[in-house]
Amino acid sequence: MSSRPPDRKPRFDLPGGPNAGNGKDTGFRVLSWALPVTLTVAALLLLSGPDKPGAARGVSPAGTGQAKAGAADSRAQPDDRLKQRQSRRPLPPEYSGKLVAQSEVMIRNNLLAQLQAFQEMSRRMKAERDSLLDTVERRPLLPTAPEDANDTSAARSLQDVPQPDLRPDAAIDYLYGLLRDYEEEIQRNHLAAGAARQALSGGLSFPEVYRAMKPGSTRMPSFDELVRMQSPDAPWERDETGTAAASLSVKNTAELARYRELLGQTVRQTGLAAARLASLFDGGRPAPKMSGRPGGSGGQGRGGGSGVGGSGEAPEAVPLTAWREYEGKRLDRDMVKAQALPGRRFTRNAANRGWLYINTWYIIGPWENYGRDDFALVHPPEISIDLDAVYTDGQKGVGIEETDSDPIKVTGPKVTLDGTLRWKFMQSESMHNTVPVTTDHSTYYAYTEVYFDEPVSMLVAIGTDDGGRLRINGRDVWQDAGTSWYNIDEHIEPFEFRQGWNTILIRLENTGGSAAGFSFMIIPADQIPAAPAG
Repeated sequence: MSSRPPDRKPRFDLPGGPNAGNGKDTGFRVLSWALPVTLTVAALLLLSGPDKPGAARGVSPAGTGQAKAGAADSRAQPDDRLKQRQSRRPLPPEYSGKLVAQSEVMIRNNLLAQLQAFQEMSRRMKAERDSLLDTVERRPLLPTAPEDANDTSAARSLQDVPQPDLRPDAAIDYLYGLLRDYEEEIQRNHLAAGAARQALSGGLSFPEVYRAMKPGSTRMPSFDELVRMQSPDAPWERDETGTAAASLSVKNTAELARYRELLGQTVRQTGLAAARLASLFDGGRPAPKMSGRPGGSGGQGRGGGSGVGGSGEAPEAVPLTAWREYEGKRLDRDMVKAQALPGRRFTRNAANRGWLYINTWYIIGPWENYGRDDFALVHPPEISIDLDAVYTDGQKGVGIEETDSDPIKVTGPKVTLDGTLRWKFMQSESMHNTVPVTTDHSTYYAYTEVYFDEPVSMLVAIGTDDGGRLRINGRDVWQDAGTSWYNIDEHIEPFEFRQGWNTILIRLENTGGSAAGFSFMIIPADQIPAAPAG
């Protein structure tokens, strides 16, 4: 039996059909047909949408793409807004002050060490200037020479930087300003010394030569200029009650990150100035001939404008030292490779014996090293380790993204570098560790931590390609400048590790021509295998 009376059965007759005379039925029938037709058309439009974007509403494909991009942007906006809110999260004043003070500790120590170096260079340059001026004043004059040909009073009247009264908590902007003053003083005295040399060698009038010489324009930017570089869009707010240098406002996490970048700039600019000034004393070393390297081009790193001296007479870059054969104590590489094990924890009573190699690192780079090997240019990892940090002053151009840890070959696709640098966790399958992206004339940093269950003296073996520097628990242990081939035993030295976690920071310099990499191994002195005879 039907569940629905026959006279209530829905009708699907088209207009003009057998039931067309019934107006109510006709309207119902039209609605009944319109609904499935509409759904069918909509389904067809949806199916054809991917092939002809925008056809349903007469929108051009470009317009549809913009709409999709806008939708994607709108989906990303909540995350961006959250990040913005987190970055501008207020810091309690007392906590902000502590973070600022912690950020300044290593910076202040670095600037104080550079200040001592600048003061020593200033003393040497003044002594050199005075000696040359004394010689000018004593030289005999020809009857036709001007009466004031030996007058050095203009050079003698140069003002010296007043002796500073430094406190252990001296402000960063004050120390940076002092360094800038000493840089200017050294450059002025170098100019006077250069004028004296020319006057003596050419038999010329000193005042005429001195007036004709112009000082170089390369100098450290002022602290205020550095501040403007860090906040180009709007002036950095000042807070007279704050603890940051130059009364800069540090009230939230974004301002703290920006302040740390500013501190790093003071160290980098001072390092560049130190390299420029050091080159004034020997007139620049002649570039040595580079020996060929196995598997590489042996080419010399490219020079940079950062080496221009104060008087314009210094060379543009400190040249690299020549490649040299390895001369350190040799290990049996095959024996080490057969016995060595990876790890980051050491237990005295462990059953395993032999070398322990570290193959898990956080690595960052490349920064530009301007063809230098003097480590004068300091980068943020040497100031503080922040594995979440993002830096924007890295190299730009094209590099090779490493897919293999081979110590000779550079394997991987080409990538474009935009200057943005982040720490990357990397784990090697062998003793040799490589860098994320290989480029020439570049600087990298590798960081890890090693655990010891008790204080212990270990032999540390390190090898780098090319130059490198090793720092353990904040202490400089080893440094190798120049172009060298990779060896697992490039340097071996005992080191007293403390109980618990010990920090390892390696700076790696690559001049170019082949892969960049390093190895770091440790072993108790009483467990080291004997080297083969001969």
